[in-house]
Amino acid sequence: MHCTALMLVLPSLAVLANCQIAGSTAGEYQPQGSIREYFLGAWKLAGTESKYPDGHTIPFPALGANATGFLLYTPSGHMCAQLMKPGRPRWSDDGSPTPMEAASTVDGFTSYCGTFEVLESERVIVHHPETASSPNWQGTIQKRPYHIVNGDQFFFRGVESETQKDGTKVSVTWTITWERLK
Repeated sequence: MHCTALMLVLPSLAVLANCQIAGSTAGEYQPQGSIREYFLGAWKLAGTESKYPDGHTIPFPALGANATGFLLYTPSGHMCAQLMKPGRPRWSDDGSPTPMEAASTVDGFTSYCGTFEVLESERVIVHHPETASSPNWQGTIQKRPYHIVNGDQFFFRGVESETQKDGTKVSVTWTITWERLK
């Protein structure tokens, strides 16, 4: 489970307020304009990663290795995010899914839109979902610790506690990387 936009597709939600920012900001790329202006535009998902204490990494299980997604930030202060696992099964009838097909629609798909704000002193973007594929996200506050790589790439990164199959808890560093669409 990850404190990310991907939490919608996971069975239990972590509390984003408990996420910690991971990684150093020393030497990070500084955009020419404001940080808020840097994020404006369209971004494509470049990858997701969960890194465990032993050093091994995996893509987010809910989305798989080749997930696709888009993230939009507008000058008016609105945002929209969609992330999807590839290879989701198609419906047998485009206009009328079976009950089982309809239920599977939420597996491997996350979407939410609303407003955003940039908290530069905290290096966090805050998303305020007004619509969401999960009704539990409407009206919530979703914090995203950001790290700017260059003019066309940034990532969100944080640390959370994950319960393993044997009941032990480990700290997992999660990362979602985005590339600017041109």
